[in-house]
Amino acid sequence: MTHSRAVARLPAWSFLVAVALLASSCAHGLAFTQDRRLTITAPTHHTKVRLPFTVRWTMREFDVTGPDGRTDRDAGYFGVFLDRTPVPPGKPLSWIAHDDRRCKLTPGCPDETYLATRHVYATTQTQLSFALLPDLQSVGGHETHEVTIVLLDGAGRRIGEQAWYASFRYDRKKTA
Repeated sequence: MTHSRAVARLPAWSFLVAVALLASSCAHGLAFTQDRRLTITAPTHHTKVRLPFTVRWTMREFDVTGPDGRTDRDAGYFGVFLDRTPVPPGKPLSWIAHDDRRCKLTPGCPDETYLATRHVYATTQTQLSFALLPDLQSVGGHETHEVTIVLLDGAGRRIGEQAWYASFRYDRKKTA
């Protein structure tokens, strides 16, 4: 005895609609618009720098208040990351030490020095100077570095997913 079953076929576009709906539900809360409030003015993208050098930027429509404890999305200060990924949205700069057992056991850690040794900085200024750069062990000393700037609220937590990047070159002189 043979059983046959009728299979209803859905139009091909219905699969695409289902995938789009699933993808949009996974991206809940993510901002896919370009935020143009911050502009990195120096160094310009892919230029060569000499030490010491200064990263400079301009900011619009954001009150620079510093760490005042408020959680306003339009006020706070800046987190600057040199050659490293910034903290996730909603996390404070101290998140950098989240898996450092020694830091967890040390009162006051992470502090400004701990963060600076990991190339993480907090500032209320629209510039930050560097006297040294991490040695990337590049062949011939030709290195490409990247600086990333994010916004922090007054409580020190990263505001949203926005991040502004500039990459620049540095020719390290090797000493014998």
